[in-house]
Amino acid sequence: MNKTLVMSAALCVAASPACAQSSVTTFGIVDVNVRYVKNDGQPSKKVMGTDGLNSSRLGFRGTEDLGGGLSAGFWIEGGMTPNDGNAAGFNFRRRSTVSLVSTTWGELRLGRDYTPSFWTRAWYDPFGENGFGLTSNVDPQTTQPTYIRASNSIGYLLPNTLGGIYGQAMVAAGEGTPNGKYVGARLGYAKGPLDVSVAVARQALNFGDNTYATWVAGAKYDFGVVTLEGAYNHDHIDIGAGTTYKHWLLGAVVPLGQAEIHASYNKTDAGSGSGAKALALGVVYNLSRRTAIYSTVARLDNQGNFKQSVDWIQVAPTPVTVGGKSQGLELGLRHIF
Repeated sequence: MNKTLVMSAALCVAASPACAQSSVTTFGIVDVNVRYVKNDGQPSKKVMGTDGLNSSRLGFRGTEDLGGGLSAGFWIEGGMTPNDGNAAGFNFRRRSTVSLVSTTWGELRLGRDYTPSFWTRAWYDPFGENGFGLTSNVDPQTTQPTYIRASNSIGYLLPNTLGGIYGQAMVAAGEGTPNGKYVGARLGYAKGPLDVSVAVARQALNFGDNTYATWVAGAKYDFGVVTLEGAYNHDHIDIGAGTTYKHWLLGAVVPLGQAEIHASYNKTDAGSGSGAKALALGVVYNLSRRTAIYSTVARLDNQGNFKQSVDWIQVAPTPVTVGGKSQGLELGLRHIF
């Protein structure tokens, strides 16, 4: 459960009357699982991991009412690895932003945040870009730092008063770091059971000598007995002769009382016979609104020069033979606070 922290009385005395309308919330997720991975060319591996259902995190966010429909806010959030007590250390690289929000004009957001193109991609993944079923498992392992989040960014989000239309734009400065520049936007419509959106982005490569261009479109529809989801992602890297990655996602979420079934099929085509495809099936049982147990099984088949693994996003992913297959099973417990 989120906990609202009372602001310091001394600060309230020294500050304006708006201090009484300020609030800070601490929040987080702890998700730990046990995993079995069997990849071609490697012995099977049994490990304890994290983030099978949701990404483990600890964060703080706050708002202050400035009057006239305007408010200020901040959001700082860091990823955790609860299985080892955060052995690699803790930072706020999941998100660290400060905002001005108008009920009429929308939100101006500064700092490190998710990119619009990634939001559109992840929103239609039945596994929420987590665990053995996440959509990115079939994509080439890239060092592109702005594919998921961008630092030094200026973002704008449309207000939520436009009859279901939503959108976001972002510009991020490289500030001398390799491949740090990003420009992107997304636009969508969500009303009733339908949600559809499209996003475009250009990311810098080799200090701007090359580009990583992306566009993605997705949709989902809630039929009540099942929510169907789908997305198409198109990435092009203009190095040498250029490389294009085409990614298709089809998925479903089926509610069954306190349980849910999640299923997805992902395929990436890199041309010249290279790519990967994956099937994943997961079951989530909600013990309460905050606590759930889950299990996911997945199989990934590589073609050509691809060597993706169902656990590639982990700190120490399991290698796989080029063109081989990867299989995995995970069983975990997640708690939200």
